[in-house]
Amino acid sequence: CVVGSRPRARCELKADKEYQFKVDDEENEHQLSLRTVTLGAGAKDELHIVEAEALDYEGNPVKVVLASLKMSVQPTVSLGGFEITPPVVLRLKCGSGPVYVSGQHLVALEEEPESDDEEDDTKVVNTSVKRPASGGGAKTPQKKAKLAEDDEEDDEDEDDDDEYVLF
Repeated sequence: CVVGSRPRARCELKADKEYQFKVDDEENEHQLSLRTVTLGAGAKDELHIVEAEALDYEGNPVKVVLASLKMSVQPTVSLGGFEITPPVVLRLKCGSGPVYVSGQHLVALEEEPESDDEEDDTKVVNTSVKRPASGGGAKTPQKKAKLAEDDEEDDEDEDDDDEYVLF
């Protein structure tokens, strides 16, 4: 699997090749956020079953099927950010591959306390309104500027102590 300078992680699975995602850093929380599972161009028109194995909250191994793919029926599937805590093993349970799994490696870092000298967060609101050209033409209603709602109100249940950095 390749984890480059971009925040993307990807790996290739074949019948005899599984991928193990482990981290040695115990200080920070790590997540593997899976996005897509796609059959490679050379994949046969056979059933391909991709399985993930990880640990549950009690430390017991759990296996789940991430995708069942067939080239002529469904060659790709979106997992929409399915998050798994490492260690994780991805394997091709059925089929010969190649199958490509892509996603992101997320690391939660603790924020340093903010100093009092820093400026408060301020909102910038664009209040400009288009005005009709002067003249005797028909009046058109003026557009009103809309205030954007604070994104933090939608994310009340997120932990403010953690910041996610993508690798």
